[in-house]
Amino acid sequence: MKITIAGGSGFIGTALTKMLIQQGHQVIILSRRGHKDYDAQLNSSHNPIMIFWDGETIGGWASAIHISDGVINLAGENIGGKNILEVATKRWTPQFKEALRKSRIASGKALVQAIKEAPSKPQFFIQASAVGYYGSHPDREMDEEAPAGDDFLANLCVEWENSTAELDQMGIRRAITRIAGVVMSLDGGSLPFILMPYRFFLGGPLGNGRQWVSWIHLHDLVRGIVFLINNPQANGIFNLCSPHPVTSRELSQVIGKVMRKPAFFPTPEFFFRLIFGEKADLLLASQRQIPKRLLGLGFEYQYPTVESALKHILG
Repeated sequence: MKITIAGGSGFIGTALTKMLIQQGHQVIILSRRGHKDYDAQLNSSHNPIMIFWDGETIGGWASAIHISDGVINLAGENIGGKNILEVATKRWTPQFKEALRKSRIASGKALVQAIKEAPSKPQFFIQASAVGYYGSHPDREMDEEAPAGDDFLANLCVEWENSTAELDQMGIRRAITRIAGVVMSLDGGSLPFILMPYRFFLGGPLGNGRQWVSWIHLHDLVRGIVFLINNPQANGIFNLCSPHPVTSRELSQVIGKVMRKPAFFPTPEFFFRLIFGEKADLLLASQRQIPKRLLGLGFEYQYPTVESALKHILG
């Protein structure tokens, strides 16, 4: 198949592209890092093909949609930060919040418009979203039927998902992937930041340690997306997370065990609020996310437990 990935040069997109190519698919990446010579790129033998897109407007890149069997929308400004430095220093100012919103809503609407104008429509569309949709709750299980929260991230996710809702009326199979809060990999995401105190023998739970952490190994995440691509019954909402969420305290104990480091230095909630402001919600939210629909379709995890995931990553 020919598959176009909007935002495919990012953390998740890079891993997904690699797996799709390994399985024999042709991948077209829409990215600010791509090339503007659209015709030359689409006629090349490279895999993946890199095409320039500003993430907002329709242009020559739309020709990639016309020849694609499916589209995956991962486009959007990084919520936490592109690296450890940004995670630690980049606050959620009103301007940055608007950039987060615009990068998601504008890209979704542009992709929908390109599909509407395409003479040949894609068979499927995978829309990224996040566990932030559900807000934060002390102990409630969050399967795909749980309601939306009412904080900034929840409202952002609702708008993000709705930006491509028009495709449902066009007969295109659309699967929405609400991705776990911690995607386990050393190549990106929040795990390198979480592990940093342990490397200095200062590891421990975040806040009171009782909040639930939704997580997934990066390899299982991209396997889950490919599973949805290949399953014609896969439409609607899917939680992409481990079937075994853990509390922050449990996570810290497993990290300490795997790294053979102390794990009894808790970081107080007020410290995160002082340093990060509202952005601290990314680390302190309690989200007991469950992949009910993914399991119902028969998906099998390679790293279902946090210990198996961390041993693979750190071992």
